[in-house]
Amino acid sequence: MKNLKKKRLITIACSISVLLTLAFTGCSGNKEKSASTNNETTSAQKSDSKKNTSSEQVNPKKQEAKPQTKSTNTKSSSTIKFAKEQLDKSTKPKFSTPWEDSTNGTYRACIEGKGEEASEEGIGKVFVKNTNGNNFTYEIIGNNKISPRDIEWVDDENLLVVIGSSQGTVSKGGNLYMLNVSTGNVSTIIETSDKKQQIMSAKKANNNISLKVNVYEDDNYNKSHIENWTIHSFDSSLNKSMEVKNSEGKVLYTIN
Repeated sequence: MKNLKKKRLITIACSISVLLTLAFTGCSGNKEKSASTNNETTSAQKSDSKKNTSSEQVNPKKQEAKPQTKSTNTKSSSTIKFAKEQLDKSTKPKFSTPWEDSTNGTYRACIEGKGEEASEEGIGKVFVKNTNGNNFTYEIIGNNKISPRDIEWVDDENLLVVIGSSQGTVSKGGNLYMLNVSTGNVSTIIETSDKKQQIMSAKKANNNISLKVNVYEDDNYNKSHIENWTIHSFDSSLNKSMEVKNSEGKVLYTIN
């Protein structure tokens, strides 16, 4: 009887030992798996951190701004808009610049309302007359602070128009646009990046356009000098890139 009890106690003790061993092994395995997982996560985070750091070091180089030539976009519609008004055939300009004839003589144009040199204060209009005797004017829409200051034909339909302030003596010129007198479409040619640069006149010379530009030297607009710029190989269709250079050959603007 005593021997039977001993055997049972031994059997129970062995069972408890086996269970404790299995439990310990399971916990140990879970700890190892957890540690392994944590190690893998930490390693992945370190790897991602290195990649991000590397990316941050490379990206600034890719994003470095390169010096660019000043550019004027002529492909989009100009901010300047003209309203066309049909006039009676007997209407004549009264306070205008001299007539300017288009290349083939189909049109004549002048600036009406600002005197013989378009230097008087006030708002002027582009007065156009064709060979059929029809008269019409183009007037800037929605801005009574600016006015045409100078015009020049580039072909039989397109007219270069300098537009600047309609009032005051500080403004001696403005920016350069092109008006198609047949369609009324307006294109931006040069809008200067500095208000101290004011285009005074444009003259066609073979395939080039010669510009007379007043440049103020001080912030009070007291002192200025005249510069001569050239638009080389001017294309009125605006289908190619054109460079604007000063008298020293420096590229000031690119019309594209």
